[in-house]
Amino acid sequence: MEINYSAFLSVLRDAFLKAFDWNIGKWISTGGGFGFITSLIIPFGQEEWEWEYTTAIKFGIIGVLALYIIRFVALFIKESLKYFHSVYKESTYGNAIILLRDSFAEAHYYRKTPGFEDKEFMSSMMIFCNNLKICFDDITKSNCSVSIKVPIKDKKVGEHTILKNLTRDQSHSARDTKQYQEIEHTIIGNSAFSSCLDSVLKNRPKKYYINHDVNNENNYRNTSKECYTDGILPYNSELVFPIVPYKKADKENFDCHGFICVDSDKSKAFDEKYAPAIVSGVADGIYDLIFQSNSESNGQQNE
Repeated sequence: MEINYSAFLSVLRDAFLKAFDWNIGKWISTGGGFGFITSLIIPFGQEEWEWEYTTAIKFGIIGVLALYIIRFVALFIKESLKYFHSVYKESTYGNAIILLRDSFAEAHYYRKTPGFEDKEFMSSMMIFCNNLKICFDDITKSNCSVSIKVPIKDKKVGEHTILKNLTRDQSHSARDTKQYQEIEHTIIGNSAFSSCLDSVLKNRPKKYYINHDVNNENNYRNTSKECYTDGILPYNSELVFPIVPYKKADKENFDCHGFICVDSDKSKAFDEKYAPAIVSGVADGIYDLIFQSNSESNGQQNE
């Protein structure tokens, strides 16, 4: 995180000026404070501690200055925290923008390549998963995993679709065990997929699914549970977004061609504003590529 020292000095100056923008300060400057010093502090100091008159005045002034210093320090801490939080957010989401730019560049380069080369396609999807993982690791301060799920036999996702893992970030490739690959990952067997598909079919504005505590929520369905001891998943939070375009004409109906899945080992890892927006942009960006892939892979089976 790079600090802008000019901006930091501005925070210091603002805190100093705000320290004087105070009702008590106005009260003191208009004579009320002087009356308070002469009527209370001076007599009290002279009687209790046997101060001389000038000594009592000095301590009264010191007391007033101490109030200002305390207020200045409090304001400085408050404004500094706001500044560093702002810098952190700019740094985090700025890095995310750069990573996603690189991912889309790879995808667009592949799209412009004549013919359908599976190796290059898989490489571009892997880059998306790897870079999204880096983004969400940074944003959530946790260990995240990203994968893309697509239909095994269908061109598009339907209620009876069985899904497969198209690709996953390299750090979590060990999850794709033989047992995992042999399981029928159905829509109805997974709360996230059935919820997202229902939202797509009913054209709801909110199409994503977030679960903040997958291992402790009642009625949560996930076909991957049988791969793990006692059905405990290796993550706690989950964000799933259907692969659909972000924008469409009023009467236009786009199909769902898969899902982008992000999970975290931390509970309550994903917010409802920025996290879905990031994944939504990726889903929109890879929609045509996934559609093409599904059509090439599964098209002949449905003719």
